[in-house]
Amino acid sequence: MDFKKEVARVAYTLIKDNSSVGLGDGTTARYLASYVINGIGAGLTLKVYTSSLQTQDFLETAGIPVSDISSVATLDQYFDGCDQIDHQLNALKSGSGIHTMEKILASMAKKFIIMADATKYVAKLESKTPLVLEILPLAISFVHKELQTFYPEALLSLRKSPENKTDPVLTRNGNYLMDCLFPEWPEPGIIQNQCKNITGVVEISLFYDLVDEAIIVGDQGILRYERKNN
Repeated sequence: MDFKKEVARVAYTLIKDNSSVGLGDGTTARYLASYVINGIGAGLTLKVYTSSLQTQDFLETAGIPVSDISSVATLDQYFDGCDQIDHQLNALKSGSGIHTMEKILASMAKKFIIMADATKYVAKLESKTPLVLEILPLAISFVHKELQTFYPEALLSLRKSPENKTDPVLTRNGNYLMDCLFPEWPEPGIIQNQCKNITGVVEISLFYDLVDEAIIVGDQGILRYERKNN
């Protein structure tokens, strides 16, 4: 079984006609986009948005218009994958470095749904995945100093361009990305408060208290988890 395709299939069954839907980045999101493309072709009416340029290109190549996210304040649903998600439904989305865009859509959505295979569903966030901070370029030294104060044992590194190893990666917003690798993850609530309060930090790749539901697929089948306070 292709777990990514299967979790996307289940996610697609949650989409309702005449709704607004946001799609994230990655293979699973693209599988879901394929189901959306077929559904629209069969008569489904949707307003589609995305946080990902790759997903946007995938949809538009298939003839599906992608609406401008700045024109709306709410979405019915936002679907995305993750690097890790813990049992309290705190998620890490660190790989692509577009977490600011992803978090905007997640915050706008009436329901934010994570799609993941069982290997990413962990009791506690694991140190193999870094926290990533999007940082204003002029604040990079200050943020580095503040992070070292809060987390002296963390390994901090400015993410570099794969094409030119000396130049920093620039986000779509023209900012830098800093990877913060913890020997052991602090409590997510502490991370949220400390890092988000550093002047110059635009956003962090920890999705704390944002995920409403997780669809997890693995050898035991499909499992769905909803946030307890919902």
